[in-house]
Amino acid sequence: GVDFKMKTIEVDGIKVRIQIWDTAGQERYQTITKQYYRRAQGIFLVYDISSERSYQHIMKWVSDVDEYAPEGVQKILIGNKADEEQKRQVGREQGQQLAKEYGMDFYETSACTNLNIKESFTRLTELVLQAHRKELDGVRTRASKELALAELEEDESKPEGPVNSSKTCWC
Repeated sequence: GVDFKMKTIEVDGIKVRIQIWDTAGQERYQTITKQYYRRAQGIFLVYDISSERSYQHIMKWVSDVDEYAPEGVQKILIGNKADEEQKRQVGREQGQQLAKEYGMDFYETSACTNLNIKESFTRLTELVLQAHRKELDGVRTRASKELALAELEEDESKPEGPVNSSKTCWC
């Protein structure tokens, strides 16, 4: 039913181990895939360029991703079977336009000829890493500010001068 694979790819000199869950977009697995969305960090939305129907389903899949996936999940639109140009029903421009509307990168791929397969996986991994770097930078910035504030509060609570010095009252 659902294919699962682990793969290690290198992005910017960093080896990243990725998990790939492939539901093949089959409607009978739709209830299962909603559970997979919860922990997803990157999602490929794939349609068959030789099937207008599969392209039309993308809007529904995007809606599901928006509803069930974590906020900020990275998405890429894929038009697959680019090797079947003679059977094409969905133009490249249509795919590019849809990807633009949803704020996604777009690739046409061919699993048969290996066209843009590595490039699309590398790009999705880069997007996920960038998102996590921003998240990590945000955590570091907040932690740094909290640490500085704690040090400031600590300094303000310390008495000035020697501990046992007598203070003059001006009342």
